[in-house]
Amino acid sequence: RNTDDVVLSLLLFFNFFVDTVPWVQHSIDATWEKGPLRNFLEFRAMVSKCGDCVIDCLKDETCKECLTILGDLDTRDQVASYRTIVSFESDLLREFSYCILQKNNVFGCDATVPTLPRVVPLERWRGASVTSDVARGILIGHLDDEMAIEGGRRTNVSWKVACGANVAYDQFPSQNQLFYPNANGKGMWYDPVFRVETIDGRNVWCKRHYKVRFGKIPGTFQFSVLDNGVTSQEFWTLVDCAEDLSWLVFHYAGAASAVGQKYLGGLLCTPDGSLPPESEREVIWKAFRRCGIEPWELYTVDNDEESAGALAAGEPPLDYFRKTVRESKVKPTIVVK
Repeated sequence: RNTDDVVLSLLLFFNFFVDTVPWVQHSIDATWEKGPLRNFLEFRAMVSKCGDCVIDCLKDETCKECLTILGDLDTRDQVASYRTIVSFESDLLREFSYCILQKNNVFGCDATVPTLPRVVPLERWRGASVTSDVARGILIGHLDDEMAIEGGRRTNVSWKVACGANVAYDQFPSQNQLFYPNANGKGMWYDPVFRVETIDGRNVWCKRHYKVRFGKIPGTFQFSVLDNGVTSQEFWTLVDCAEDLSWLVFHYAGAASAVGQKYLGGLLCTPDGSLPPESEREVIWKAFRRCGIEPWELYTVDNDEESAGALAAGEPPLDYFRKTVRESKVKPTIVVK
């Protein structure tokens, strides 16, 4: 259906018939490649180490349906598997995944964050060198925050994703990004809030809560998140940004070691999620090409707030995590003499 499907098909073909391909060598499925003995040993480990989680999940109709659908997929297909998981999110599914995949690594998977392509971060902005403080301000962007940089619109989001280059994650509509300082102001949090059109026809909001650490080079960042029981590590690069904060280009590389998955992507973000005017796009396309991404590889995100799906989902939970962080900030103690 798209270039990602073609690449996945080729990788699986070479992994099976030619030689091991690290991007798809691991699988959490029962497959002919593993053979009956390994499949049996994995099943036994799953039951012996996480028996209670397995039973609880199978007793719950939502959790059981998710496992049934995943069982019909090749979970190395990140598009189909991730959409299935976000369609049936629940505490039981998270506990099931965490015990089997993250805590016990029953399937012996492994994956590291891709180091290629090597993307150079933005070095100068508004006539000065990009420092970690400047990069943080750009990420906070348009959010109404005390550490926001000059020129932001002071809205309830930092950025909205206009288009992206990874179909597994950038296909979701109504993508809101919130970047904000942690309680002590030295680190950051990143909360993506996005709408999911589930495989059974519902429209629901999903949210994630990433810890963000500054990279060694200003404009680079280390992200980590526990997503449905599985930890993902990501390396983000601030590639380019308009000086009036009208658009921003990110590149990211990530890995979910417990399921043996690696991924790459790029994002074009704007204040309202609409595409920049044609007069600015050539500069933007050049930024993507420095990441090894061509414009035709990008998927446009549906950010129409009046669409049937957006109206059915209701208001997005934009302040869910940030409110707690604000309340936990240390306030000065006033001593009355």
